[in-house]
Amino acid sequence: MKSLNIGVIGLGAIGQKHCTALAKIERANICAMADVNEKVLASTAAQYGAAPYTDVKQMLAHPGLDAVVVATPDNLHRDACVLAAQAGKHILVEKPIATTVEDAEAIIHSADSAGVKLMVGFSLRFSLHYMHVKKVVSDGTLGDLVSIFARRLNIISQPERLKGRCGVMMFLGIHDFDAMRWIVGSEPVSVYCQASTSVPSQYPIENEAFSIIRFANGVVGCAHIGWYLPDQHPAGRDFKLDLSGSKGSLNLDQMRQGIEIYTQSGAKFPSISAGLVDEDRTFVDCVLDNKDMPATGKDGLIALRMVLAAMKSIETGQLVNL
Repeated sequence: MKSLNIGVIGLGAIGQKHCTALAKIERANICAMADVNEKVLASTAAQYGAAPYTDVKQMLAHPGLDAVVVATPDNLHRDACVLAAQAGKHILVEKPIATTVEDAEAIIHSADSAGVKLMVGFSLRFSLHYMHVKKVVSDGTLGDLVSIFARRLNIISQPERLKGRCGVMMFLGIHDFDAMRWIVGSEPVSVYCQASTSVPSQYPIENEAFSIIRFANGVVGCAHIGWYLPDQHPAGRDFKLDLSGSKGSLNLDQMRQGIEIYTQSGAKFPSISAGLVDEDRTFVDCVLDNKDMPATGKDGLIALRMVLAAMKSIETGQLVNL
């Protein structure tokens, strides 16, 4: 069985998760990795039997390398992706595709020019729960869709972990903006967003916000995005999705899907999701079997435009047309 030789660029929290996921995929072979932290690089490379590089250009010249996972900080995606494309490597880039439209377009152009596949890591598209929602909407079970509400709340220590390098909309909101567009099956035409200011922020970022999104087919969406859950929250997250249609409704609660464990120490809601495994497996299969990517650079660009519109709306207090 032919396998895909993959290099992982960036070995922070999400890069480590990709390594764990790729190691579980039969047709994937982690052969190289790059990071500026030599200690983390050495230990991770040894763990997975991969060649370590502190220089991305050198890693891209690794013999037999076919593809890369780009898991660097968001603002560094452009350089890594462009270099990878120029080296003829297929690319799976973490969300957001970039932090500016200019960088996103440069990534897309470089991949198109080089003829390499480009996939954006929108993990909700590979969640069994969200895939089922998409199917229910597509097959008409709910009739004509009327509205969609998404909630994505995380724990209060996240901003400090990120050191304020991005706000909650770019970190979490972009997941639901993409998922809502994907499920609704229509392009967004406007965004209006308000962020809470009742609690002083240590960093100049938005921490809790509500966005109203109008889609071209008339569906209206609302996204509640934040990270004020206490660190002791039993699930560590609160992810929900509610849909209303002309013939029915749907409610998804990821916090309470699957196993619930109650002990004298408290309650736990362990995730039964495959995490990044299904996402990364899809990337591997699409490259090896020459199939179209299910989350393209264009999808990444549109989701980015939506988030940037929400942030502009917070700043101006006005509705922003897309």
